Parts: sequence; C-alpha cells; structure tokens
Amino acid sequence: MSNFSDKVKKLHRMNKLKLKAGVPMDDEKFGYIDPAAIKRAQASIDNKEDSYIREVEEVLVKLDSTWEDIKNNKDEKQNKKLITDLSNYANNIKDMAETFGYKLMGSFGESLRDFCEKIDVGNEAHFVIVQAHIDVMWIAFKHNIKDEGGPQAKDLEQMLGQAIAKYST
Repeated sequence: MSNFSDKVKKLHRMNKLKLKAGVPMDDEKFGYIDPAAIKRAQASIDNKEDSYIREVEEVLVKLDSTWEDIKNNKDEKQNKKLITDLSNYANNIKDMAETFGYKLMGSFGESLRDFCEKIDVGNEAHFVIVQAHIDVMWIAFKHNIKDEGGPQAKDLEQMLGQAIAKYST
C-alpha cells in the first residue's frame, strides 16, 4: 500500500467571516474579536440611524394596512396569515428600535408581537388592545420618543397599560 499523505495536500480555506470581523488569521483564541472591529461595526450601525426613521415609518404603514385588512376580513384562514404578518411587522419594529436605542418603541413592538399570539378576531376587546398598541407606536414615532424614562413615555405606557387592563378580561 502506498502512503496517501505523500499524495494528498491539505488546503486551508480563508475564513472570510474572521477576516471581516478583524480577527487575525493566525489568532487561535476561541471567540476573540478585535476591539477595533467592534468599534467599526458600531460606527456602521450609528451611520444607519438616519435610515431608522424611514424604515420604521414604512413598517408602521404596513402594520396599519395589515390591521385594517384583519378588521375588514371575515376569512379565518386569511386572518391567521395576516396576524402572522402583523406579528412580524411588530417584531421588525422591535428589532430596529432596539438596534438604534429607541427603547420605548422596542417595548411597544415586543408587546404587540406577543399579543398577536392571543388575538381572537371575534373578540372586540382585542381590537381595542391592538389599536392601542398601534396608536402609541405612532405617537412615539411622531414625537421621536426614544427612552422609557420621560414623562411622555410614561404617559404612553400608562395609556397602553390601561387599555390592556380594561379590555383583556
């Protein structure tokens, strides 16, 4: 038998992900990420914050439109798909908001996403709760309210909390 190691040559492929993250190709430490790469990544995110406003507005419009479709639709199967879409839009808003430090909007998006799991289109109270979510999201968006600590944020959280408490029984 011949020795295969004489005939076989190992080729090591370049790890493009490590290269993009700024990890030296010869660095063997597990999980090491160059701090300079983290700064570059954060700078890239910060530079995209201007697009946050445009993107969130587009998703809010889709959220509104989908909600109108749900309210006007009597087909249960179609409504299940629309509710999934509504949940996805709420989740998109949550993700974008949290990426750019809009904690209040992220909280509202997460709350609506979670509520979508319980929506019963035959229950009028659920319509009020979803509409309250959408209303406070638009207000937070139009007034550019970022954090949860200010008086406007507290008012919006209280309004949503009252709607949920009153209509979730």
